[in-house]
Amino acid sequence: MGPRASAILMKVIVLGAAGAMAAVAIRDLLQFAENVSVTAGDARPDKLLDLPLRPVRLDVQDELSTARLIEGHDVVVNCVPYPLNPNVMRAALRARVPYVDLGGLYHVTLQQFALHEEFLRQGVTAILGMGSTPGITNVMAGALAQLMDCVDEIHVRVACHDESATIHLPIPYSLDTLLDEFALEPIVFRNGQAVTVPALSGSEIVEFPAPVGRTEAFYTLHSEVAMFPRSFPGLREASFKIAFPQAFSQRMRFLVGLGFAARGNGLRGVSPREMLLALAAKQPVPVSESGPQDCDVLRVWAKGRKQGKEISGLAEAVILPHPVWKI
Repeated sequence: MGPRASAILMKVIVLGAAGAMAAVAIRDLLQFAENVSVTAGDARPDKLLDLPLRPVRLDVQDELSTARLIEGHDVVVNCVPYPLNPNVMRAALRARVPYVDLGGLYHVTLQQFALHEEFLRQGVTAILGMGSTPGITNVMAGALAQLMDCVDEIHVRVACHDESATIHLPIPYSLDTLLDEFALEPIVFRNGQAVTVPALSGSEIVEFPAPVGRTEAFYTLHSEVAMFPRSFPGLREASFKIAFPQAFSQRMRFLVGLGFAARGNGLRGVSPREMLLALAAKQPVPVSESGPQDCDVLRVWAKGRKQGKEISGLAEAVILPHPVWKI
């Protein structure tokens, strides 16, 4: 393409840029995307001053001002807490900028699907759930589906493991999301219908590869169960289960049982959830000479038919820390 093409600059805006997931996305963009400029939007822009990007103050509750921030960019990468996804999505539509996020935990994903026709009319692309789960799991399901004429079942089993965890509550990803995953009733897809099941039900012992090994997994609310029936017409069954280290799972169950997942104001007008999020954020960052030793295992099993015969397939990914980035 020559020198002229190399001078083209892609303008990316990352929202929720001070968060842990956004930090990885920004690092990936800066290291691997050629000729890219990154605008980083967050309610705490002062936390972004040491990075080679343009920090801007963000209030995603204000859809109009968010649209103004997004306007003129080539894509918006939304990493804000998932309940705010529709706000950002509508702002991206107003600015006519392509949109991508990390997932909406089923119910918010359905709210986002409701914007499909409007995005279609405006000619704006939106890709939902491009993280790990959802994201990689959806790609794995798609790869398995390509081996079949039709897909009847897709089941996801995920494990989070951390051998270096030493703090009281070693949080593998957004605590705000984790509280909902432990507290809200999951949805499973049975006989072609969405069905609600009790929180933390469906316990099963799953044998994951090392270093996770044999551990308990249970149903939790997740976007894949909303997404798979749209991606694979005729699907009859879908589910999502997750496994955590036993000590972490026990602590989360304890906190949720005490009411710390509640979003409303409690005693003296204080939100139990907001207080927990604030206290957890003050935990010391563990330092290990050997670096992080966490691991995620993503497993997707699908069953369908090929030339009239029943077949099944399994896809699995073991996600280890980046050897250079130490994350």
